[in-house]
Amino acid sequence: MSTLSEHNLLIFLLQLVILLFAARGAGELFRALKQPALIGEILVGAVFGPTILGRFLPGVHGWLFPNNPLQHSMLETVSWLGIFFLLLATGFEVNIATAWKQRRSALSVGVIGVLIPMAMGIGLAFLLPDKFIVAPDRKLIFVLFLGTAVAISAMAVISRVLHDLDILKTDIGATIISAVTVNDVLGWVAFTIVLGLATEQRLNWLAVLRICGGAVLLIAFSLTLGRKLVHKVAGWINRSKLPKPGAILTFIVLLGGLFAIISQAIGIHAALGFFFAGVMAGDTHEISENTRQTITQTMYAVFVPLFFISIGLRLDFVANFNLLAVLSITAVAIGGKLVGAWAGARLSGIRGHDSIAIGVVFIPGGAMEILIGVLALEFGLINLVLFEAIVVAAIVSSILVGPLLSIVLRLRKAFNTLEYFLPQAVISELSGDTPQELIGELCSSISDQDQMPQAEPACALVMDREEIIGTGMEKGIAIPHARLPDLTEPVFTFGRSLKGIDWNTPDGLPVKLVFLLLSPVHEKDKADVQVNILASIARVMSDHRIRKQMLDAPDREGMLRVFEAALRRDRMRHAGRR
Repeated sequence: MSTLSEHNLLIFLLQLVILLFAARGAGELFRALKQPALIGEILVGAVFGPTILGRFLPGVHGWLFPNNPLQHSMLETVSWLGIFFLLLATGFEVNIATAWKQRRSALSVGVIGVLIPMAMGIGLAFLLPDKFIVAPDRKLIFVLFLGTAVAISAMAVISRVLHDLDILKTDIGATIISAVTVNDVLGWVAFTIVLGLATEQRLNWLAVLRICGGAVLLIAFSLTLGRKLVHKVAGWINRSKLPKPGAILTFIVLLGGLFAIISQAIGIHAALGFFFAGVMAGDTHEISENTRQTITQTMYAVFVPLFFISIGLRLDFVANFNLLAVLSITAVAIGGKLVGAWAGARLSGIRGHDSIAIGVVFIPGGAMEILIGVLALEFGLINLVLFEAIVVAAIVSSILVGPLLSIVLRLRKAFNTLEYFLPQAVISELSGDTPQELIGELCSSISDQDQMPQAEPACALVMDREEIIGTGMEKGIAIPHARLPDLTEPVFTFGRSLKGIDWNTPDGLPVKLVFLLLSPVHEKDKADVQVNILASIARVMSDHRIRKQMLDAPDREGMLRVFEAALRRDRMRHAGRR
């Protein structure tokens, strides 16, 4: 039996330092290029793995990654931690309360967005040659796996793309995030059940009922009593003298470990336990947006990059490349999710470019598709050729979503944001101490103008919308908005809070500039106006010089000059790209 030696420890530390340094650098480079960091991290693995280093410098590769079971298991253990923390972080981004408030569109897009690509994936599995199936006698499990693999979307990639295009906080952004929540939950439940069945020597109905029943009980507890317990514990930690956010992070990791143990004990994969631990923790308001960002960044800083590196380390992209497998899986994964989400959006009443945008934004498989491939490979459901095809499909879909969504958004009709601006309602010095008080002041200011809605019902609807997904943004900006039944045209204004107030923003900074947008419930041919106004405000306010000039302006007229000039410049630049 091998024992850990000083040399083993030295090699392990060298692996960690070299790989993590390279992965973080490549990840940040791809992030700067508006692409997911996972692409750079997988490429680092390919460079140090058998694809490049092993092929061209086999001696160096053999020294840095010796063929030693103990040495291999050390790096593999860290990789498994990356898998668990990736699922924990993914669940952490899921907000069941938001999905429930958007349940009509979320269920329609989420469920149909899973069923259609899953059906297409199952059809593809039956058409693939037997050489891609590791165990032909377990073809049913293989078929179910492939259907699940091509159906799941990557919430992290989708959230990043919506943020980069300034539509994360819009109504369509809330609908997409809610629908992806449904997609993630359904996809992971289905996959863990498939994995549970894969561990059975013989497939029988008793095993199916035991695994499905265990999954249902775990999910039911997580979404009901579990959520309440986590909310209470998180509140107690916040009120205690324990260091934050360290204590919250420890609690979430321990929660993930506990639910992973329970999942494994009832016959489903431990991964589902970490995922639903993240869901429970992510659904409580006791954890601030800034703390969420800190915890997520901590998980993505070390363990998650090492997981993606491990993919390139284990896979020879040249030797295992099969054009038929890559093209077929990529086409089904992208086309199935696009058609499924688009059909779900149309069924829920979303029309025009918004339904196409929802279809496009669902296409990335990203980390989730790759993770499913890794687990299937570990369980012997697929071979390396099919695994590489899944990895390539996940990468290609993640690269395409940003440019494709930008094209769809640019197809919207050009308009002048200033047409909907109400300058006479601008407030240079907001006096409130809470988001609700500031929103109330701006609603009252709009209500004082001719033919504008009453302040009290407008404020109530804005606060209801705020509960679905918070509108506090980075850099001291908030853009609360709502749809009102008695409006015929959108209208917006803004106010300045010189002292700044807490708005639960991702960067933790106090909000000093608040933009209030009120839109009609039914915009008919102008269904894109709300999104365009919000995106225009977000683009303008991303410039730190504009923010500083508005905050430093001596009076209301000075603020208006800066803001209106910035909107005119933005319109000219944006029109030039069409």
